[in-house]
Amino acid sequence: MKICVVGGGSSYEPELLDGFFTYEKEMSIDEIHLLDVEEGKEKLKIVTDFAKRMAKKKGSKIKIFSSLDAKEAMSDADFVIFQFRPGFLDGRERDEKIPLGYNLIGQETTGMGGFAAALRGFPIMEKYIEYVRKYAPNAFVINFTNPSGHMSEFVLNYLEFNKFVGLCNIPINLIQYIADTYKVERDKIFLKYYGLNHLSFVEKIFVSGKDKSEEMLGRSREALKEEGYPEWVVDALQLYPNSYLRYYFMTQTMLSHELEELEEGKLRSMVVKGIEKELFNIYSNPDVDEKPKELEKRGGAMYSTAAVELMRDMITGRHAHHVLNVRNNGGIANLPDDYVLELSCDVNGENVFPISVGNAQPFALGIIHIIKQYERLTIEAYRSGSKNKALQAILLHPLGPGMEKAREFLDDLLRANKGWIKELK
Repeated sequence: MKICVVGGGSSYEPELLDGFFTYEKEMSIDEIHLLDVEEGKEKLKIVTDFAKRMAKKKGSKIKIFSSLDAKEAMSDADFVIFQFRPGFLDGRERDEKIPLGYNLIGQETTGMGGFAAALRGFPIMEKYIEYVRKYAPNAFVINFTNPSGHMSEFVLNYLEFNKFVGLCNIPINLIQYIADTYKVERDKIFLKYYGLNHLSFVEKIFVSGKDKSEEMLGRSREALKEEGYPEWVVDALQLYPNSYLRYYFMTQTMLSHELEELEEGKLRSMVVKGIEKELFNIYSNPDVDEKPKELEKRGGAMYSTAAVELMRDMITGRHAHHVLNVRNNGGIANLPDDYVLELSCDVNGENVFPISVGNAQPFALGIIHIIKQYERLTIEAYRSGSKNKALQAILLHPLGPGMEKAREFLDDLLRANKGWIKELK
């Protein structure tokens, strides 16, 4: 069993490795290969050395390798995990700052920041998918690279590579919250969950086969209040909204908050840069051989659990439910089969089937359709090199600039990402 991690020098890596060490016997893991690029060479070495110390402390027999060569790292891999960041953290900082200069939401996956990240990510994703086809033809790919849903749409529907799912830690954290509330294991929870990555809704909640939707949605008011939602939202929608939907439905509040953070030098990208520096200082210490507590500040809680448990269930062939980014294929009856959605799925070996749960509510349908067409226009802009398609995409997006500023904004964004984003004509 060989696993390759693309973006292996990430500060998240010890979290993922800790999961592999926990399940290594059940999964029969032999080797983990960490792959990165020349610019990440120093971080890759630090993470690799730390990973080997972690393995020794855990008594693990997994062999850890690192490489800058895709052929070496990927050859004959059983699983390939994508967690690379197109443009690195400097790219993320641009994704936050440039939209804010136009009084638009600046966020790494949602709105115009997500638009820029996607355009940077497509050529890299295309390259690595080609490497997988060439060097690891039997591998299954699990994607964390953001914007994860947009990347999944690109790979599944445009690159037509099918052994691929997009993954996010938000669903598993929600399931854990419900499981903790009812004091049961996560496998006792089933959700009628649908939408796009970072744009999803929960309509029904079942605990040990019993419908707890009304009760749980009532309890969720307090949790949503902590996220900034008004208390009446659940009653009005009869849906539990993803926290990222605040950017769409509380735009001015979220924008004001971001502008304050920019003024104070506390944009998330700036904070993350500081956390990363702290983490790599810790990882560099030859006496440290355990995942540090400070890693929790980086975010991404339970992302390791989501990935490792999915892979475990694929390897062992046990039936299990996971929330994944896959083609709809009848999961939601009133949405097209070829939409890549974030859905409750049945996993049996490498067979991943969306679970048919009926129709989505009209409110959810409206925004899903709009953002899906935005995703596709963005992909078409990349594939055709068309600036007009890019303008259509940002004009369609609810968080994009209006016609007064669209061309100016796009030119600024392309200029700032020169060398990362394909030239548009």
